[in-house]
Amino acid sequence: MPMTIAVSILMPMRNAEAYIKETIQSLLNQSFSHFEIIIVNDGSNDASQALVESFVDDRIKIIQGKGQGISAALNLGLNHAQGKYVCRCDADDLYPPDRLKLQVDWLESHVNYIAVAGKFSSMDEKSRVIAEFNTGNEEADITPELLMGKTRTHLGAFLIKSSVLKELQGFREYFITAEDIDMQLRLAECGLVGYIPWNMYFYRIHNSSITHTQGTNARVFYEATAREFLKQRLDMGFDQLQKGDAPKPPLVSGKPTDSVDQVVGYMIGKSWQLHSDNKKYAALVIALRACLKKPFYWLVWKNIIMILIKR
Repeated sequence: MPMTIAVSILMPMRNAEAYIKETIQSLLNQSFSHFEIIIVNDGSNDASQALVESFVDDRIKIIQGKGQGISAALNLGLNHAQGKYVCRCDADDLYPPDRLKLQVDWLESHVNYIAVAGKFSSMDEKSRVIAEFNTGNEEADITPELLMGKTRTHLGAFLIKSSVLKELQGFREYFITAEDIDMQLRLAECGLVGYIPWNMYFYRIHNSSITHTQGTNARVFYEATAREFLKQRLDMGFDQLQKGDAPKPPLVSGKPTDSVDQVVGYMIGKSWQLHSDNKKYAALVIALRACLKKPFYWLVWKNIIMILIKR
């Protein structure tokens, strides 16, 4: 008998040859096996598709995108999704092995919830974990905070009922970036969203990711707009985008964020957190790793000195 598909994993892909095999393998290594991987090849001109095709597994499906951006690619994948639940995995990120099992079990036992999220961690281009973000250590209903415009975790750490995503008509293509924030906020208007304190997603930081190829002002604009749209919907029942008069995005300006700077920033934060937890040796190790990445950055040396002298 054919396998029942419980989860559809949506994966937009563009020029991901450096990471795509490791990403797919992390999904195939799941302890839960009733899923499909829908990969939308959105205009890759490298070996990405050939690497995907090197896997012999009928759970992997490849669809050709139209090069219209990440939201359009996700929506194309959603249109082909057969699972009861949907989640996202970018083509350079990873899942921990028990992720799907934990979240499916949780939603099956909390039928009044439409989605569940978890923690996420950052990693560098060599898949070395930089830091697990402090998004909460207790199980919680995060619906109220989402309705206030607060997002504590990454959309990649969510498992969502497929019927709800389709009722929302997927992602809104107006959002060149921050489509994930817009989706989190819209979900909270549809039903209850839970949170469980286990790591569900490894987010890779590198210079070719969409976050590091866009101007700073574009990211700031779209994130602020997603939150402003939420306020409008709660106040009036609709937002400017639904009305057809969404604000025009600004001309791109500002240098893209350098991935090394972001990684070093996370490492400094993680080392200080470890120091605050009385884990001085572990804090110093992280601080020294940050120094190796950016040896002439004064904040790195300040961090090392503070760890050495401060109790």
